[in-house]
Amino acid sequence: MTSKALNICILENGQTPADLADDFGSYPAMIERWIAPFLPEATFTYVSPVQGEALPSPHTYDGYILSGSKYSAYERAPWMLSLMEFLQELKALQIPVFGICFGHQIMADAYGGQTTKAKQGWGVGAQLYEYVNDAGPKAAASYIFHQDQVTTLPPDSVCIGGSSHCRNGVLAYDFPALSVQYHPEFTADYIRALATKFRGSLLPDAVSEGALDSIECLEVDSSQIANWAASFFRKHAQR
Repeated sequence: MTSKALNICILENGQTPADLADDFGSYPAMIERWIAPFLPEATFTYVSPVQGEALPSPHTYDGYILSGSKYSAYERAPWMLSLMEFLQELKALQIPVFGICFGHQIMADAYGGQTTKAKQGWGVGAQLYEYVNDAGPKAAASYIFHQDQVTTLPPDSVCIGGSSHCRNGVLAYDFPALSVQYHPEFTADYIRALATKFRGSLLPDAVSEGALDSIECLEVDSSQIANWAASFFRKHAQR
């Protein structure tokens, strides 16, 4: 049986640091490289709210993926407020959406939860994520780079996974929405570049050192996350 063609929109909420962009590409490009092999029937379009591009009419696409960002969801910049309204529209129309890092957080805020700066501090590197029963993929290490966390769950959500650093790390909703705090689209080389670039400035030395060590100690394979996300879009996408 041939899967129907899907049109997926990736919303760019943040930009790769300029000095790393040539080597690693944009965040939407990273996301497409990650999921496209597992969703070959999909065509991907990029829209950049963070750069001021207008959000599409919700029905333009079969589903949406929200990228990460250096910004915090609680900043409530105008483009974030528009994005939150857009997410409410997607919920009302039952159009599937998958959030990553900042995407995970802005979805939680849009749907009645709360994101705050984490008391635990920065989470950077590779970390083991575990899932509730069979609600998500098998336990595995994932790459993380975040200082904020979802601290209050939205009323229509359930936490189905997390880590020792981030308890509310994977959320499923009672409408077509999933989100993850980690970055399945990141590679070891990109995390290594970030941990090195921001060492001693954005990141304390100890955090960067721990991140670099974790990359060597924990093997990350994001293919099962890609397969899970692809199955989500196949199940829920509507034209």
